[in-house]
Amino acid sequence: MIRWATRSDKRRTRDYLAQVDGGKNSVPLSEDEVRVIGNAVIAELTEQLSIPRIRQAVGRAGFDTARIPGEDRRASVVPAIQRLYGEMFPDQQLRVLPILPGHLNPEVVNNLLRPHGYTFVDGNFVPLAAVDAREGRFMPPSSAEQISTAFDRLSVGDEDGAIAAACSTVDTATVAAYEKYNMGQPPDSFQAKVNTVMARLKVYEEIEGDLVQLGVRPENAKEIVSELNETTKHAANALQVIRRTLGDVHGKKPAYTRLTCDAIKWASAICGLLEGKV
Repeated sequence: MIRWATRSDKRRTRDYLAQVDGGKNSVPLSEDEVRVIGNAVIAELTEQLSIPRIRQAVGRAGFDTARIPGEDRRASVVPAIQRLYGEMFPDQQLRVLPILPGHLNPEVVNNLLRPHGYTFVDGNFVPLAAVDAREGRFMPPSSAEQISTAFDRLSVGDEDGAIAAACSTVDTATVAAYEKYNMGQPPDSFQAKVNTVMARLKVYEEIEGDLVQLGVRPENAKEIVSELNETTKHAANALQVIRRTLGDVHGKKPAYTRLTCDAIKWASAICGLLEGKV
């Protein structure tokens, strides 16, 4: 059971720093981050679940459910849960925090956390920068650096800058391919560059051959590659349209933040196909 903080239990701020991803690429999570992320998760949890399921979720996390009003009214239950969370030490909050998202849809949790610069992976709160660092092993080095920049900009709320960096990542990789393989002058069209490079380097044919060698039936390998080809075309076109319409965006909406994160992922996937080739 959680021991609740009292006025006499003063601790130094630096003691609130804690590791957030099991020791792999660990980074400190500050007192403010524990508070903000916790409040966001609790707000979503208490909105999405029924009162009985809310009680069950916070009880499993270690909250003292005896201090939560017995009536089935959100107006009473939600403030009590928020108060209990606020009374915990940050290190105690950190222990209960990873348990709560397990009662929500993972996509909902990550959409909630992205504006705060985090994602939820395997029961851990991981900074977006740590996620893109792991992806970096599977794309050209220059692409990995630019994708990291895109995530950095997204984490501070600069969606326009993040999209620009994501698109620049693909531009840099495809232009490098044009130069390395003497393909002439790259076209202005973003999608055209991607399609031409993939065709010239026979990226899809190579993947199809590898799949067959791994034991995938030829007809299935061909279907997989065909879908990958179409998906890459659509992703490149989406990036092209998003970049073109940046000037039309005014203000911020959660959907735009999610779209920005998706755009970075699309750019990462496209560049990943060129790993080892540029």
